[in-house]
Amino acid sequence: MSVIDATFMNASLSTFPESEKLSELLNLATGYQKAKVLFTFAELGVADILREKPLSADKISEKISEKISKKRKVDALAMERFLNAAVSVGLLEKDDVNYKNSAVSKQFLLSENEFYLGGQIKRYSERSYPVWNDLTGHLKKWKYGETEESTPDDDDQGAEAMAEQHNLSLLHGHALARTFDFSKYKKVLDLGGGTGAMSIGLCRSFPDLRAIVFDLPENVEIARKFVEKSNLANRIECVGGDFQKNELPEDFDVALLANFMSVADVPKNKKTLAQIFGKLPNGGACLVSGLIMDNSRLSPQTAVLFCLEDICRNAPDVERSEKVYTGWLREAGFENISCQTYLEPTKLLRGFKV
Repeated sequence: MSVIDATFMNASLSTFPESEKLSELLNLATGYQKAKVLFTFAELGVADILREKPLSADKISEKISEKISKKRKVDALAMERFLNAAVSVGLLEKDDVNYKNSAVSKQFLLSENEFYLGGQIKRYSERSYPVWNDLTGHLKKWKYGETEESTPDDDDQGAEAMAEQHNLSLLHGHALARTFDFSKYKKVLDLGGGTGAMSIGLCRSFPDLRAIVFDLPENVEIARKFVEKSNLANRIECVGGDFQKNELPEDFDVALLANFMSVADVPKNKKTLAQIFGKLPNGGACLVSGLIMDNSRLSPQTAVLFCLEDICRNAPDVERSEKVYTGWLREAGFENISCQTYLEPTKLLRGFKV
C-alpha cells in the first residue's frame, strides 16, 4: 500500500460515522412506518380478534378476510410480516407460532374497554397524518394570527371529533382527580368540555362534586348522551353557548380549561380568564390543562410537535409555554400559580383567587 493510500484510509476511518448515529437517523426517518403499523392494527381490529386466545398468522388472516373481503383471503405471508411488525413496535407478543396482545393493546385497543383509544388512533390516521404531508408548504404559508376563511380546524373541533376523543379525555379526567383535590369545591365549570368526559371522570372520583359542561350547542348534544350513559345527569349540567359571544354560567368555584386555550387567540384567552376570575368566589381555582411547553419551548416533545400540527391546520397560534399561561393567569388576578405534569405529557397549571 502506498503512503498516499494509507493516508487516505486513515483519514476515511477517522471520519467514518458512528453506527449509533446512523441508526438514530434512520429510526427517525422511518418513524412514519411505525405509525402506519399502529393505524392499520387499530383499523383491522387485531386486538379484538386476539381477545379470547392467541392465534397464528393464518388464523388471524382468515378472520380479517371474513371482515373485509369475502371474495379474496388476505395473504397469510403478508399478514405474518405485518404481525411481526406489530410485535416489533410493542403491540403484540409472539411465541413460536401464535400471537397475543401486548399489555398496551389490552389496555387501550380492545374496543370493549372503558379507555379504548381506537377512535383517537383513527383521528391521527385520518385527520392528523394527512395534513403533515406538506409541512414545508404549510411552513411557507403560515402567518401568526391569520387563518383562512375555512380551515381543517373546524373539523377538528366538531361534535364527531369530540366523540372520537372521549375516552382519552375521560382518562385525563380520572388522572386529574388524582392530582388536584376537588373535595374542597362544590361545582366545576368545564369550559369547552366537549363530551363531558373530564367532568365525568371528576364526578366519579368526588361524589359530592357537581359540574357544568359549557360548549357549543352541537357538542353539548353529544355531551348529554355521554353524561346520561354515565348515570351522572343529576350532577352534570350541559349548557350550550359560545364563550366568545355568550355570558359564562354562574355559581361555580373552580374552572377547568382543558385543551381549550390553545385554540383561541391571545385577546380572547385573556378576556375569558378575566371573566372567570370575576365570577369565582374567594378561594376559587382556575385550572389550565393541556400540551403546555416548558419555558425553553423544547419539551415535552409531543407539545413541541403539536406546534407544527397547529401550523399545518392553519391555526392562528401554536402551543404555548408555561411562562405564557402563568403570565395570563397572574394578569387576570390569580395568585399561588403552579404547574406540574399529571398525565404525561399533559400539564396542569393552577391559579387561585385569594
